[in-house]
Amino acid sequence: MNKPQVHAHLMEGWTRAITKLGKGKFADALEISTVALDKQLTGSMPGFDIIDKAMDACPTVLDEYIRAKGKRIVDENAVCDTDDASLLIARLLVKLQEAEHPDSPGGRNIVHSELLGMESLIRQLNGATSNWLHQIEQIRRPRSVA
Repeated sequence: MNKPQVHAHLMEGWTRAITKLGKGKFADALEISTVALDKQLTGSMPGFDIIDKAMDACPTVLDEYIRAKGKRIVDENAVCDTDDASLLIARLLVKLQEAEHPDSPGGRNIVHSELLGMESLIRQLNGATSNWLHQIEQIRRPRSVA
């Protein structure tokens, strides 16, 4: 990744942080002026000390850059979406069985309130299966011969 690409990914996070916190508050968190912040947004590469302060102000500020590198950052004590995949599947299966039960609000049809109640589990399972598919793609990827 070249310097302009790195900068573009960083500034996606900066823009999101500004939307969330406001320009002045984000600049204050970085301990820089809004003028200096504008310079970064238009092309000046922030130093690592500023990037560190940005992570403190908005923990997702590096997401686009990290994603472009094919990596992800998680909290040290985070439970990753594949750590307890069988438990996740079982929990979602129970919710699904309850939603499809004839005595449920929609009968055998899943209604919006039931679907919304399963959203978090569905998203976690989607993350787990996405990770598995990525691993499968890596296994099936043709390897070059030296």
